[in-house]
This record gives sequence, C-alpha cells and structure tokens, in this order.
Amino acid sequence: MTPVLTVTLNPALDMSTEAPRVAPNAKLRCAAPRLDPGGGGANVSRALARLGGEGRAFIAAGGATGREYRALLEAEGLAAVWFDPGVDLRRSLAVTEAASGDQYRFLLPGAPWPASTVSAALDAVSAAAGPRAIVALSGSQPPGAPDDLPLRLAERLSAQGVGLAVDTSGAALDACVSGGAAPLELLRMDRSEAGGVLGLEKPDEADALAFGRRLVASGAARQAVITLAGEGAVAVSSDAAWRVQPPVIQVVSAVGAGDSFLAGFLTATQKGDDLRGRLALAMAAAAAAVMTPATELCRAEDVAALLPRMQLRPLA
Repeated sequence: MTPVLTVTLNPALDMSTEAPRVAPNAKLRCAAPRLDPGGGGANVSRALARLGGEGRAFIAAGGATGREYRALLEAEGLAAVWFDPGVDLRRSLAVTEAASGDQYRFLLPGAPWPASTVSAALDAVSAAAGPRAIVALSGSQPPGAPDDLPLRLAERLSAQGVGLAVDTSGAALDACVSGGAAPLELLRMDRSEAGGVLGLEKPDEADALAFGRRLVASGAARQAVITLAGEGAVAVSSDAAWRVQPPVIQVVSAVGAGDSFLAGFLTATQKGDDLRGRLALAMAAAAAAVMTPATELCRAEDVAALLPRMQLRPLA
C-alpha cells in the first residue's frame, strides 16, 4: 500500500460550542466547549485512519497552544511528525445557534513565518515523505509563506518520485492553477473556490468539467476534482472524467466534509482504485461527514452505508 503523508502547516485548535441564539450586542451564554485538533492535513489523517488508510501526519505546531493541540492528537493515537515553527498555534471558534441550527465560524490568524522557517519546513517535509509516497498538503498556508509554496514543495518531491495532492485556497490556489515546474498529483477545490478562480458565482457540472480538463491539459495537475456541495463532484484525469451524485441526507454540520472527501480519495488511491472508485469513496466520506455534529469527521459505518448509494456516471 502506498503510504500517505499529510501536511498541515497552519493548523488550529478548534473550539466549538452552542448558544440558544446568536445576536449582536448581547452576552451569549454558551454550552461547555469542545476542543478538537483542526487543520486540513491533520483532519485528513484522522479521517484516513477511520477509513482503513495508512499514513502519517506532518504538523507544524508551536507554543503553549501547540502543546495542547499535540496532546489531543497523541491521545487519538495518530502517527505524526512534529515541526516547531517557533510561533504559537492559532485557534478557531465555531458557535451553533440552537434556535436555527445555523453555525458561525470564526477563524483567527496565526503568527507570520519568516523565510527561514518556510525553508526549514520544506526540508522537513521532503525528509519525512520518503520514496514512493503520496504527500497531501491540505489547508491554509501560514502568514508569511510564499503563494507558490505548494509548487515549490511539488518540485522538491517530484525529484524524489513523490506526488503531491493539494487542497488549499486563496493566493496559493491561484498559484496551483497557474502551474509550476512539476505537475500536482491532485488538485481539489470546492465550488466556491473554483468559482473564485473562474469568476463565476455558482459553477455547474459543465463549468467544473471544462475547468478540470483545462487543469489536466495544461499540466497543472494529473487529476483535478471540483466538489459541488450537495450536488456531488466532478473528477478529471488525462483519460477519464466522472460525476458523482450523493443521496439526499440531513446536514448536521458541513465542517470536515472537504477533509473527509480528500481522505476518501487518498484511501481509494492506496487501494489501487481507478478514478471512478476514488470519486465514489471520497463522496461517501464527505456525505458521512456532514451527518456528524460540530467538527466531527466521517464515521466508517456511515461511509460503508452510503457508498452503494452513490450515483456515478462518466462524462463525455
């Protein structure tokens, strides 16, 4: 089985709670908070383990909050390589309004990284990857990191025979779309992120297919995936294109759906599935994640129940 190394350079200690109502200029009495170790790559590794995948997590975590974060992940038994960037870990807050079920998410910024820390982190990731691995860089980049950090990492890893999957946003995503010296193994984005790149408010299947094909044809990525929320996802490679539609399910919390999706895609990749199989397991994992509360990820039993209900069709 091809090992997976997930990379989280800008994790957060996630706090989630609930209030009867969320209103301005008032003291909001909240329920006892729940703490979870968040961050794209860390969540991907946690979901990967639940799905029977194999891998480790590379996580940048410093300061007192970083120690608290590390203790939570170690209590879960997650295999990790730890990198201290010399700055304190950031926090995030999610508040659910009990009256409506609406969720309010507040993402705090982390401390900036100097160029020397960025360089040290790239060296450490390359060393941790080893040969013939799949590296998955997921989540936002730390302040101070260059926009093309994913492309720099992809070039380094390519020299080792290692592919890089990327799930990011903002300027880093723009750089990935433009492409670099080495193609990404996988570039995943959601509808909002794809729409921002394309200048479209709500890209549809045709938009996603055309965009995916453009990314593959230009050499930016060998596989491109655009998720369309409850409408499913489109996946494109050099020799195939597929659309998946999940069943209608009750959404409890959308937090963790993207990370669970990537974990499902990587797990199926490890097992040798083709693009269709990768997309099916990825969508089942994402659908399972939205059935769970707060920052909870997909559960294996929900994924197993949902997988046969995925509707897949090839795209011409």
